[in-house]
Amino acid sequence: MDSSLYKDTTVSRGFTYHYFHSPAAPGQLTLLFIHGFPSSSHDWRRQVAYFRPKGYGVLVPDIIGAGGTSKPDSADAFRFSLIARDLVDVLDAEGLQTVVGIGHDWGSVVLSRLANLYSERFHAFAWLALSYVPPTWQTSGLANADAKNTQFVYWEYLSRDTAYVMCEQNLDSFLHLTYPETPDHWYESLSPPGKTQAWIESDRRPGLPEWLSQEEYDVARETLAKAGLKSALNYYKAMVNGVNTQDDESIPEEAHKIQKPALFIASARDSVCTAAGGKTVMAQYAPHATIIELNVGHWPHLEETGRVNLELDKWLDTLNLREL
Repeated sequence: MDSSLYKDTTVSRGFTYHYFHSPAAPGQLTLLFIHGFPSSSHDWRRQVAYFRPKGYGVLVPDIIGAGGTSKPDSADAFRFSLIARDLVDVLDAEGLQTVVGIGHDWGSVVLSRLANLYSERFHAFAWLALSYVPPTWQTSGLANADAKNTQFVYWEYLSRDTAYVMCEQNLDSFLHLTYPETPDHWYESLSPPGKTQAWIESDRRPGLPEWLSQEEYDVARETLAKAGLKSALNYYKAMVNGVNTQDDESIPEEAHKIQKPALFIASARDSVCTAAGGKTVMAQYAPHATIIELNVGHWPHLEETGRVNLELDKWLDTLNLREL
């Protein structure tokens, strides 16, 4: 991604956001790509390379805690409603009134809160791997009330105050688990109790997946090494400690359902953000959504880049909004 197209802006709560922005050609839509953990805007590089030459505007921020954006220590700063407000401030800084939102991983949750709180700023929403996450997400089919009995058990380890130290000391091991050589590693070594800690503390490094080149890995590693993990792990602290509960409960019930066009690209081999759970949620909250299921793990936009780009492009064509 062209470094000359990165900018910085200060949002209303005082944090600096670092973001890539390439303006749209006349009559074209702008796409807002929201990454997850432990990513940065760089994770959307293949989508930028595809959509930018087609004339789409692309806005790709480093989300709070990542890349060149501010890295607060407080879990309270990672409330999804506040991050959503931050991104609206970024849209305002670029004079963008309405965009198409595309999210992955924690970025999918941020996009969900944008849909709940700022729907008027969006033409449509697309979720990858992790579906729309309603404010009532723990009873929605994505997870049950006791996180220790779900695929999210590894949150307990990542939310520990000292987790970042071990993860940074064994950064390659951490990244080999994050971007697994095979999705089976997540079934075996991420979700089962104690397995994430065992993987990282044993400095296990089985190798890179075929869909991630050494050059791409090196950029991701360098970006994460520079940013550190202490701040970004607050996503997990915030969830484990219920920091978002009050904000979520304040969202009116009528705002829980998605009224705008929607797309969900599900990952059949993702053991955490399961395709079945995501499709259940979409059926309840966005029954009109287009759903595509791919035989991939957690990173569809990297594992099946060509297919994901094509499906996104086809879906965007159905919106018939290019002349707005």
